[in-house]
Amino acid sequence: MNSKIQKVVLMAIVVLTAASGVARGASYPRAAAQATLDSSATPQEKSSSDKPSGSQGDKKSEALKKYLEAQRLEKANNYTGAVNAYKDAIGLDPASAELRVALGSLYLKNRNFIDAETQAREALKVAPSSIDARKLYASVYVDQTFVGSSFDKDKAKSAIDQLQEVIKISPTAKVEIGNQEVAALAVVGELYGRMDESEKALDAFKRLSEADATSDVAFYSLAVIYFSKGKYREAADAAKRAYDIAQKPGYADRLAQSLMRIGRTQEALELYKKAIGLKDKDKGNKDKDEDEGDSKDVIASPLLFNYAEALVFAGQYDEAKKALDPVLKAAAKESPAYIRAIEITTDALRRAGKRDEAVKTLQTALTGQDVSESLSLLYALAETYGEMQQFGKAIDTYEEALKSLSNPDGTIGSRDQQNASVIMTRIALAYRLQGKPERQLETYEKMKKALGADSPQPDELIIDTLIQDGKNKEAMEAADKAAGKFPNERQFKLLKAQAAGRLGDMQTAEATLQSLMKHSSEDSQTYSFLSSIQLEANRLKESEDNAKKAVSLDPRDIDALVTLSIVQEREKKFKESEATLRKAIEIDPDNATLLNNLGYYLTERGDRLQEAEDLIKRAVNIAPTNGSFLDSLGWLFFKQGRTSDAQKYLEQAVFYSPRSGTIHDHVGDLNKKLGNMDKARAEWETALKLSTDQDEIKKIKEKLGKAK
Repeated sequence: MNSKIQKVVLMAIVVLTAASGVARGASYPRAAAQATLDSSATPQEKSSSDKPSGSQGDKKSEALKKYLEAQRLEKANNYTGAVNAYKDAIGLDPASAELRVALGSLYLKNRNFIDAETQAREALKVAPSSIDARKLYASVYVDQTFVGSSFDKDKAKSAIDQLQEVIKISPTAKVEIGNQEVAALAVVGELYGRMDESEKALDAFKRLSEADATSDVAFYSLAVIYFSKGKYREAADAAKRAYDIAQKPGYADRLAQSLMRIGRTQEALELYKKAIGLKDKDKGNKDKDEDEGDSKDVIASPLLFNYAEALVFAGQYDEAKKALDPVLKAAAKESPAYIRAIEITTDALRRAGKRDEAVKTLQTALTGQDVSESLSLLYALAETYGEMQQFGKAIDTYEEALKSLSNPDGTIGSRDQQNASVIMTRIALAYRLQGKPERQLETYEKMKKALGADSPQPDELIIDTLIQDGKNKEAMEAADKAAGKFPNERQFKLLKAQAAGRLGDMQTAEATLQSLMKHSSEDSQTYSFLSSIQLEANRLKESEDNAKKAVSLDPRDIDALVTLSIVQEREKKFKESEATLRKAIEIDPDNATLLNNLGYYLTERGDRLQEAEDLIKRAVNIAPTNGSFLDSLGWLFFKQGRTSDAQKYLEQAVFYSPRSGTIHDHVGDLNKKLGNMDKARAEWETALKLSTDQDEIKKIKEKLGKAK
């Protein structure tokens, strides 16, 4: 399973909800002071011909005095007096944009948005090119964008419009947000990020990094966006630039996370050690007091948890547990720090195959805890029972977690719907693995009530289950009904086409997918899906043609290239399949799915096994809980006769991807080799229920026939 990276809300650059203003005083005092000096010169120092005509000089002099008085009153927190003094100054010098900006800033500081906006508008009337007036205008809108926890998109758009005008005048201009000076482009990028317009946010931060190569904020923000898009190499490069400019813990964390996902795990671990302040010591000569001092420092570091997770990521399970021991000893049992430490510790135990110990650790941690405060631990306990195939206990534990999220009438609040959805999906899966498919479907029906009529997810899961169970006619009917209920959800038409294809009704499948075509590069995905359906029907020539259409529409579409490579593999066009995968890897060199697939193909052909191992290990390093990748590594070891290593990875694979027929088939082969024929038959029977590939089904039936 190639999991997609979810959208990530950009970290706020500064506290945007704080009261803000623009540069206090702007340029008026300097200009006015010079005018006053000129107007107050004696006759001997200045000839009468140089004097301002009429009383203009006197008015400017008086305006300056009023401005200085307003400044004094503002500093003394005399709001009313300061406002009146600014107004008097404006009355004396109405053509001064600077005075209006100063008054507007005072209004804004005191949350008087209407009058602040009025002064910004008036300042622009008298001085259309005033950058300070534009900054004030932008600040007014930024302050109104964030109200409590809400976000006003219309105000954000207005703020961006004004900031873009500022940027036109000066790309490196800064505005005051929350009493801090922040680059205007950074604020634009932040606002676009909050509006989920990641490409525009990316463009803003790129422009800032080009305009100011010393802006750590620009490079860090680029790293965050790239990371959210799964572009880990670009994220690592940007995070490295930010970290080189300012060695902040957050920058080190983002860099380390990015490095891990491109296979540079050791560098990531060393970076964490440096950021946390851990030192490698000669354990034989380590002083006890020195060690205790280090432990206290480490506990205080928020990076410790990420470091421990990185150790788990790297397969260093014992080291991860040791890193967290000081936290578990010092933190209060109900504290967030304790709960997170338990989560990571038990994850390490589970991955190491010590699931009994993980269960005991979780049960001890949950004793006396408020379920609502330790939901993640309860969920981990249920997952662990599932790994141990104790499905009844898993279901009971999931139900306990679900109960803590449910209203008395069985509905779920909007804030908890995502968690409830995951839990109920897990309950349904446990019922399926327990051999109770009817309870699985009952759970999906309960999801409809829990998540509400607007959620398409229960219908998607029901239809997908019907297809898996071979009930394709029912699946088609359900997909049609759901498509009418959710006309904007293209997934139901895809499911209908898939069910039709499995019924052998390729005409309906193709017509359904044709209705999704937009006659643009977006059709690449639809052609790729059609290719997959034709592949299942063993219509290899048509499948290859449509996969190639998908690639021609979008040559950089990785999913289309993967589909094409699979078709070519089935056609025994091994060189072409490998070439297609290598082309895809050139486009996305750190795509774990591509690395895994190429490594698996080489394994199946018994070709260049060392390269295959390197490729698959890179994939596992990037996504250590992906069952398909773990299976590939275990299968490689199995073919090499490394039975112990094979068992380790195949057992992990079947846990993380319990619905994969291929993985259960491989585990069956492993048990046969180990002499466990009862377990082998059970795994093959499970594989037969889950498999959809006809060649695979035929091979499994042959194995079961011989095992009788």
